[in-house]
Amino acid sequence: MRAAGAAAIAVTLFVLSACSAGSPTEPLTPPTPTPPAVSPMSPQPEADPPMGASEAFLAWLAASRVPDVKTACAGLSPDLAARMIAEINATSPAAVQSCEQMIAAAAELYRAVDANADVEVAVQTETTTDATLFVTYLGTGDCGTVVMKRAGTDWIITDESRECVR
Repeated sequence: MRAAGAAAIAVTLFVLSACSAGSPTEPLTPPTPTPPAVSPMSPQPEADPPMGASEAFLAWLAASRVPDVKTACAGLSPDLAARMIAEINATSPAAVQSCEQMIAAAAELYRAVDANADVEVAVQTETTTDATLFVTYLGTGDCGTVVMKRAGTDWIITDESRECVR
């Protein structure tokens, strides 16, 4: 029973960690990668340019696997974290009460099943404040659309993110 529960959590969290978007009734198809919007060069280049959405997602994914629960939870909107917690609690015998517990449990399960965290990220759209990424987990083929908003200098993964419908 514990192994089945762990497997259910692992599958749920693996799919959810893609924080994948789109209508739950329509299958998503990978977009043709497009370069991010380019702004005119300023007379003096920034010493430390802000991180792009793709790099922010990859940093979030790495933090979620370590786990660095503080960093990983900071990268999720409160609504997305609440949705993920509810989905896990609805499909798994192991209940979690907080984002930190969810991230820690997911990281433990990823290690237990030796889940591959390699992803391919295609930018669908990106501005200075909003981005939509199409993410495919290479080990499983799981995919989804990750919708992000910039809060100050940090990117946040929003509740508009959805997994691919198969």
